[in-house]
Amino acid sequence: MSDKLLTLSELAEYLGLREERVIDLVDKKIITAYQLGGELLRFRKEQIDAIRSEIDSRVNEMGEMTAGDIQRVRKEKLKISSKSAGGNDPREAISDFLYFNDFYIFSGILVVILLIVIFKG
Repeated sequence: MSDKLLTLSELAEYLGLREERVIDLVDKKIITAYQLGGELLRFRKEQIDAIRSEIDSRVNEMGEMTAGDIQRVRKEKLKISSKSAGGNDPREAISDFLYFNDFYIFSGILVVILLIVIFKG
């Protein structure tokens, strides 16, 4: 049995929830939390895994996506992005390059213009 305790942010990421929602679940006594130093919340992963279905059902009642829902959405996004990334359209590649590197291109042009002004002036 692993003795490593999860932090609030680690548990929120593990469950696919916001930290505030995890705190709500702790306040409603759905999730058992351990306090260290009176402030820090820690959680046992084994306990979370044991009550995972109950957490998911309670979260659904509160209107939040469950970890399973988030994983399903991530898989669908990966399928969509892998389909779109496989294109060999040069215009799309140039458009992506300019979109993601516009700051560097603009900065380079500005530096060249400043160097010309400095050395010609």
